[in-house]
Amino acid sequence: MKKAFIAVVALSMSLAACTTTTGTSTSGNTSTTGTAVNIGANIFKVAVDNQCRTELNSNNAWRAIALTMTAEQQTAMENKICGCVSEKAPQNVTAVDLATAAIDQNARAQIVANTVAKTLTACYSEFVKK
Repeated sequence: MKKAFIAVVALSMSLAACTTTTGTSTSGNTSTTGTAVNIGANIFKVAVDNQCRTELNSNNAWRAIALTMTAEQQTAMENKICGCVSEKAPQNVTAVDLATAAIDQNARAQIVANTVAKTLTACYSEFVKK
């Protein structure tokens, strides 16, 4: 999984480097830079989603609640909770952390774990208490 993540990031960055730019984004960066950042953010969201599902399924409170649900209800709730975490996670990480995560697998694991920890509780409470 980690090797695949690194390969996808490397491929994404090399493909982004090969594109031509025809304009600038609102921040003044080239559109290629914006594309690379978007790709990196999407890859980060996938890693966060995977970490969220792992942590959620090892959480005793979640497992107790899940016993009262059908498999479809569990999946739907897990998708809502981890979807929320994946959407909110980039707000809790800096661009420097994203860049570090792309090249250092030890840092990536720590950054993803910290980011999930910051957002999982809020998203869990948002959906489970409704």
